[in-house]
Amino acid sequence: MKKEWLFSFAYIIILFLCLPLAGENEKSSRTHSFNLVIREGFGSIAVGDLNTTLKSINSIYDGVRSYHPERCVGEIKEIPNNYVDWEVELQWTIGSGFIIGVAVSGPTRLHDRSFLTYTIVNYAGTQTENNTYDSEIKISPPIKLNVYRSFSIFPKVNLSINGGLGYYQARLIQSFTWVVRLPLDAHVIEITDFDVSGSRIGVHCGAQLEYKFNDRFSMLAEGQFNFSRVKHFSGTSCMTFQIFDEQGNFVNSWSLPTEGILYHYIGDDFSVGKRREKLIVSESPPELGYDLPSDVREAFLDLRGFALRIGLKIRLF
Repeated sequence: MKKEWLFSFAYIIILFLCLPLAGENEKSSRTHSFNLVIREGFGSIAVGDLNTTLKSINSIYDGVRSYHPERCVGEIKEIPNNYVDWEVELQWTIGSGFIIGVAVSGPTRLHDRSFLTYTIVNYAGTQTENNTYDSEIKISPPIKLNVYRSFSIFPKVNLSINGGLGYYQARLIQSFTWVVRLPLDAHVIEITDFDVSGSRIGVHCGAQLEYKFNDRFSMLAEGQFNFSRVKHFSGTSCMTFQIFDEQGNFVNSWSLPTEGILYHYIGDDFSVGKRREKLIVSESPPELGYDLPSDVREAFLDLRGFALRIGLKIRLF
């Protein structure tokens, strides 16, 4: 994160160093004015641990797919990382091509559900494991503070570069259902859910083209890079077990609720016998456990990405 803050600071310094680039055509912008900007477009984010974990889970079955494709049906998919974006901003032109803006963007929801059935054939008989992952990312409307440096490149066209800060609040929600049907037809259902939240102040920068229809209306096209990460999530998790006999009759059930921090680590997967990425809510880092955890750290949501928007700028007064 230090590199991202340094990059943003350097970018804002560039805004001020560009002061001499303002030409005579900016005389009209030297008077103070307020503008309303409405933008719409699309963007993408890197996502981070939630998707790398899903990718890691799917990859441990690659060997089964190669040698026994009939024993592995389906795929554990990553969450799509593209989203539709809109933004409303109130701008204050303070003179000499400098503009300060306060913006609110729309909420973002990324979601996917995927299935995989793994069949184990050994001396005891045939066992099937049905895996279902339902994963969701919710990002509340971020509030952004922007600084623009604008200069004229043609009589009706302005180019501006910008940098600023954004406040992001996010939730990560996942439900994993594991249904195991044993060789004698008894079966076990395990459901593991977590719901965690986190927040972070992040940095962004971009560039914008403005075409002026007149002194009151302009059309905008903007590209913006986001360098933000939410690095701390806390919340709740619950693991529920249900056992049924060979006739499908209910035998027993129990639940293990947990509150704590969301951790990412590498651990053993006993179904395939390989190590993979895992996410767990725990009161403390999982240093010891049945799956031999290693590389333990707090999980993060990677909001780094790019957004492209077009919009309308209206001079209020």
